Amino acid sequence: MMTKYPNDPGPKPRYRWRETWPGENHEDYQGWDGDRAFGRIMLEINGTMRTKWRWSISHIPGFKETLLPHNGWTDHPRVAAAKVEDAYEKIAALNGVRLNNRDH
Repeated sequence: MMTKYPNDPGPKPRYRWRETWPGENHEDYQGWDGDRAFGRIMLEINGTMRTKWRWSISHIPGFKETLLPHNGWTDHPRVAAAKVEDAYEKIAALNGVRLNNRDH
């Protein structure tokens, strides 16, 4: 996913990112911590936010509290992924939930 955008100024992803809809040619990816899906990034192709990347935290079973912001827009996919990963780690800490598989 991230290799398609060599000029992306964002950091290397810390978690595994997979296509949300494999084979359908969407720029839409889901973040995974082990077997726990925690967020998405997607390229907007229509409307006023066209060419922006939307990032969002998913509903995560067992997480009762959340923090804001838990979604937003940015110009680059790695930056969007970092925003999701940062939010996920803060929300996991808030809920006392251990992280599964951080890739450092």
